[in-house]
Amino acid sequence: MRYDALVYGPLFCDLIFTELDEFPSLGTEIFAKEFTIAIGGSAIVAAGLQRLGAKVGLIADLGNDPFSQVAASLLDGLGIDRRLIRTHRQPLPQLTVALSYPHDRAFITRFEKPAQPHNLAAILREHPSKHLHIGSFLAAYDALNAAQIAHEVGTTVSFDPGWDEAALLDEQVHQVAAEVDYFMPSRSELCYMMGEEDVQTALDKALSRMTNGTIIMKNSSQGVLAHTADKTITVTALPVTPIDTTGAGDAFDAGFIYGLVNNHSLEDCCRYGAVCGALATTAVGGATGTPTHEEVKTWLSKLPS
Repeated sequence: MRYDALVYGPLFCDLIFTELDEFPSLGTEIFAKEFTIAIGGSAIVAAGLQRLGAKVGLIADLGNDPFSQVAASLLDGLGIDRRLIRTHRQPLPQLTVALSYPHDRAFITRFEKPAQPHNLAAILREHPSKHLHIGSFLAAYDALNAAQIAHEVGTTVSFDPGWDEAALLDEQVHQVAAEVDYFMPSRSELCYMMGEEDVQTALDKALSRMTNGTIIMKNSSQGVLAHTADKTITVTALPVTPIDTTGAGDAFDAGFIYGLVNNHSLEDCCRYGAVCGALATTAVGGATGTPTHEEVKTWLSKLPS
């Protein structure tokens, strides 16, 4: 099977609480007006790419526990190709509780790591792809040489680290970021990794460590910035009224990668990502609000220049 893109990273069963009046403090209890169960993690990128019309393979793991069973059902409901997902005969509870507010969110995550990582080299040989996306530091640890493996077969690579204080300071994660074609952190992740408060200093420092790559920095409501050795491109955010920001960064990744595998310019890739990331916040659950290609084309004209 040949794919436009392969997405490698953990799956999560997202338990999302919304319409919260405040943030809970120890010893107290608050009540959410709404609750949703959605598929999270790397599945959001895969769902976004599929909704846009790309042929996508999802490299991940599920167990035999109830949360894995719910995740499998959610994947099937979205029509996501599961042939590259391993199902193990033991529990692999991978779930996230999200307390979501219109402009931000907080997570508690439980991740059970499989005993053996995927054989990425074999997968890329058997399932050629234009692009490989490494979704989260968890996948990066299991595929520290992913860029080398992908480049040997002519596949480009992107990496979105996600937030983890220890991982963002780990030299192994820094090395993965240095070798990929597109490093896709948020502003806070990039500044924390580089130990810099000034964004431009953090961008320049990170780029100087990259072999031959581009930094795609997501900057929340301020849009996105693409930084290369030759130029910096800024794309403003799409003005929407957010409901749930869970998975917005992953939805952005899907839009950017869709533009990439369809040979769009760097700026247009960022524009696709900006639209997808913004629209994902207008529904609860990152995979739920990912737009179709026709919807993206409609909204591109509304994106501030």
